[in-house]
Parts: sequence; C-alpha cells; structure tokens
Amino acid sequence: MRILLLHPVSSWSLDRVAAVCDREDWRLTIVTIGSSTVGDGTPGLHEWIRVPELTNSPRDLLAQIGARRYDAVVAGNEFAVIAADVLARELGLYHNDVTRIRASRDKSLMREAFARHDIPQPRVITRLGSVEESRAFPWETVSFPVIVKPIDMAMSLFVRKCHTRAEVEATLAKMLDFKKSRLTNLAYTAGALVEEFADGPEFSLECVVRDERIVAHALTRKFLSAPPACHEVGHVSGDEIPVRHRRDLLDAAERIASAWGMAQGVMHVEFKMDAERIRVIEAAARPVGGHVPEIVELQHGLHLEEAFLHARLGLGWKAPEPAQGPTRHGIRFHFAERTETARPEGVEVVHAVHDDGNTVPGAEPFSVNRRLGHSVLRGESADDLATYIGAL
Repeated sequence: MRILLLHPVSSWSLDRVAAVCDREDWRLTIVTIGSSTVGDGTPGLHEWIRVPELTNSPRDLLAQIGARRYDAVVAGNEFAVIAADVLARELGLYHNDVTRIRASRDKSLMREAFARHDIPQPRVITRLGSVEESRAFPWETVSFPVIVKPIDMAMSLFVRKCHTRAEVEATLAKMLDFKKSRLTNLAYTAGALVEEFADGPEFSLECVVRDERIVAHALTRKFLSAPPACHEVGHVSGDEIPVRHRRDLLDAAERIASAWGMAQGVMHVEFKMDAERIRVIEAAARPVGGHVPEIVELQHGLHLEEAFLHARLGLGWKAPEPAQGPTRHGIRFHFAERTETARPEGVEVVHAVHDDGNTVPGAEPFSVNRRLGHSVLRGESADDLATYIGAL
C-alpha cells in the first residue's frame, strides 16, 4: 500500500505513522513546505515531497504530486484535513464528504453544523472580522466573561477568556496580526468567534468511527493553564465516561461524524463536563495531538494512528479489548515558568523528553511554543497523578 501523508508537523507523530507503515510493509511519502525538518530523523520514508505551501486547491494539489499515485491520502496535522479529502476525492480514494468536512476546520461552520445536529454546545454570541466590528457591536447586551477563539487556527492559539470588551478587542487585534501558519504556510481566515463561557472540567474523547458508529473510544482529562489563556499543560488517560453521560456523549460524537460526512475515520472531541451536562467545545477529524496518542496506547492498547491509516485505506480494523485496572497514564509538559513540584512516590516516569529547540521567542507562557519537553507518567493513584500533572 502507498500512503501519502500531507504536511506532518511533529516528528513524534510522523514517527508513529512511519512505524505502522514499516510494520505493515506500506510505502510512506510525506509532503511538507520546503523549510520543514520534520522528517529528518524518520527512517524508512519512501519519498519526501517539498512544496511552497499547503493548499486546498484540487488543481494545485494534483500538480504537487505530479504523476504519482497512492492508495490513501492522510492528513498529517489539523491544517491538512481538508486538503487530504480534496486530493483523495480527485484520486478516487476514500474521503469524507468534502463539503461537510470543512466544518471540522472552520469554527463558525462547526457551530452551525452542531446546531443542525443537536450537539450540546456553548452559545455563539457573535463573529467578528475586525476591531471596528467589535466597536459597533452592542456589548451592553452581553454577560461576561466570554470566550474568544480564532476561526481556524490550532493549538489553542489566541483562545482567551475575556471579561471586558477591551480584552476582546486586544485579543482580536493580536489574532489578526497572524496571517498564516508558520508550519504549513496556509493562510488563516481572519476573524474570531465570541462564545458564552462554559465552565467546568475539560475533557476530550478520542474516537474511532466505522460505518458511522463509534467502535472504540478513550476519555482523556485535560489540565489547563490559569485563565485568561487556555493552554494545555497535561493530560490523563484511563477514566471512564460517567454512566449518566455515556450514552449522550457517544451519541453526540456519532452525530458529529454524520454532520461531517465521515463514514470511517478518527475524531478528537473536546468538551466540558460536570455532574449535570456536557457541552462540546470543538472537534477535529484526525487523531489528537500533544503526545496524547502515546498515553492512550499505553492505557488502552488503542493505536489511534493505526486506526486512522486503516480507515483511510478502507481496510478492516479491530478494536482492542478494553483495559481494566486502577493504573492511569498521563503526560506532563515542561515549561521554564512551571513551578518545581515533587513527584508523588506512586507516580513513575515511563519516559521523559527534554527539548528546547522548538520554543518561539515571545510566545505566551504555557503555550505549545514554550514547551521544553514532556514526561509520560504512570500512577496507581488517579488523584496523585492528576494533582502532579495539574500543578502549575
């Protein structure tokens, strides 16, 4: 089988895909922008195609691969989801509905699609394309705080909890200065959504979809930096969905897949959950990032990238047997600004990575561009593990 992976941006993620391809004896080709070094240390690549930018244009995508042909086109990151389906359609390969899948990248379209499919979600207050539009908006009718988020960026960039119009406009002004992704050269859509603030603990559900049904899932608990930013500082895998929410959450996930025209694939669904209800914050039509697939595999034996590749190839795939036991696995990201915290005796380090080569000068504290590495952890006490990972 010949796999084309569009614009991978993380070496660890590319390595996991490459390992599956090596095990299955599949040929892996990647496409990146010319400046990318993502595949420098990855063994077994069949070919590395370098292009000026990620594009969603069918004509340009076909021109970039020339006469080459593949058995599956796979998104290597969030920005490449649309392009992967567009190119797969042009090549006559498995793809999601190209029109409906666009709602997985555009947060405004996503909210509209969720509303049509009765997905519980925060209320959208307005969409702003400029600071001038904000100044004309009747903010006196709004109950603060609110959440401001970009239309189609990623990695929680510029997602902020704002308490005043001035904070909204300051966030919007900074957001609008960012014109394109430095990782793919794909242009951002200018503007932001303003939504009601949904309080409560945040989680994600990693889902494998087959025949429009969720056939495997894993619940991940998120740990965030202090407001106003919403940066992820760690995750824990191993908890079960509370019984009172289980059916509603899985049904909502299946309705999201249906909304996007996804018969088979892998989804990452982010949501707030308390004792009374769930509210979906957003979702993505690809495996979760941030090294979470590593702890999901350790905890559940569920290899998300393997399931993703099989789905894109149209091949059968069998879910692993659910894991049992009290052990939890987690990940704690390293930051220079993070306070040194003693690791509890019952929490062990599975492995640790220290790397300051990906930091960006001027990046916001606790943002992905400030990470200095991470530790993958194992703990017998869920409370000890959560306390250690959540400590800032």
